[in-house]
Amino acid sequence: MAIMRSLTIPVVALLVLAAIPSTSEAAAPCVTPAPACASLPTPVYLQVGDTQNNVMKRLGRALRDNTAKPITLAWVTSGSCTNIDVMYHKSARITANMQYIPSTTDDPTWTPADPTCPCVPPSPDGVGTPGVFPDVGNSALFNSACTTEAPPATLALTTGPTQAYVMAVPKQSTQTAITYEEAYFVFGFGMAGMIAPWTDETQLFIRTTTKSTLLAWAANISVPGAQWKGMRFDTSSMVVSALEGTTGANIETALGILGAEVYDQKRATLTALAFRSKGQYAAYYPDATSTSRDKKNVRDGHYTVWSPTIWMDNVTGTTPTNADARYVIDLIAGKPVTPTPTFDANVIVANVGLVPDCAMRVTRAFEGGPLSLYAPTTSCTCKFEQTVDTTSCATCGPGNACATGVCRSGLCEGN
Repeated sequence: MAIMRSLTIPVVALLVLAAIPSTSEAAAPCVTPAPACASLPTPVYLQVGDTQNNVMKRLGRALRDNTAKPITLAWVTSGSCTNIDVMYHKSARITANMQYIPSTTDDPTWTPADPTCPCVPPSPDGVGTPGVFPDVGNSALFNSACTTEAPPATLALTTGPTQAYVMAVPKQSTQTAITYEEAYFVFGFGMAGMIAPWTDETQLFIRTTTKSTLLAWAANISVPGAQWKGMRFDTSSMVVSALEGTTGANIETALGILGAEVYDQKRATLTALAFRSKGQYAAYYPDATSTSRDKKNVRDGHYTVWSPTIWMDNVTGTTPTNADARYVIDLIAGKPVTPTPTFDANVIVANVGLVPDCAMRVTRAFEGGPLSLYAPTTSCTCKFEQTVDTTSCATCGPGNACATGVCRSGLCEGN
């Protein structure tokens, strides 16, 4: 598939083959006033980036219905750097209402497109110190992009699924691709960068400097986050609304940055641009094509703007302070857990636009750093592809052995 642009050089988007249950009664959904979070079954308190909202909603539903170990995810969102600081230093308690998902018993009609329900966080240290510190904190990029400080010995860091980031335009825009050089001048110099059509700084929709979306892109286009030109928004939903609300000539001049997990839920109204990174000869979508959802070019390294999600929980030595919190983290990270859940967490991760570690074939050591080949201990590439799109992997089963690889989930995985 060829994509031509008249701004600097032709760019091409290629399809490249890749190298104990609680005894508490659950409150009715979204009741008024909001219930206490502590009254919900086995609550785990999280502070996550807003790009993780979709996975929180779907995993939250699955965990409420997990007969093996029902858990309620109660979460708030904030910037990755803020979340890191809270987990490293206990710098701020959660005092605002948290979000949670009703169980199927509570609300059988709820879908991920519906709003979350609010609950009131506990104050375990008494009325004089309101609020609660999170059991789990999340950063949607390398922690080192926010701080050079080493994590305290009382904190464990777990690498979770990979999150890609995109530059997006309104669906009606004719723009299809952007290069590293163009992005550098657009966001580093704004109007003075003279990269048409993106010369109106009021139509550049960016994030604040504590957010992973901005910092990940900053590391990939060599423009420090504090120096970006554009309109700074606190949430991803605000960027989406700004892009969706553009009209007239602004349809061509509007450009925003989003997590791919956010963009994937908005494909009907937005378009992600193919990106040609520094030193590349072609531009690539995160996926093999503009319409697929396979994250192929993320997984094999052709699309370079991505970060690992980092999940933090408290420990004493190597023992988790909250075993339920670690259970949640291990599910998100694709690790085996006991008891075995009644759902496949990797399927949930894949369906929201994240890439499980077991489907990645490249890695990096720091934000925007060089890529190197990577082989997970146990591959789930075939299962991932089957979940999000289609797979060319051979099927297998009783009486139908794999010619090569290992039979897993009915597919011949590489290892």
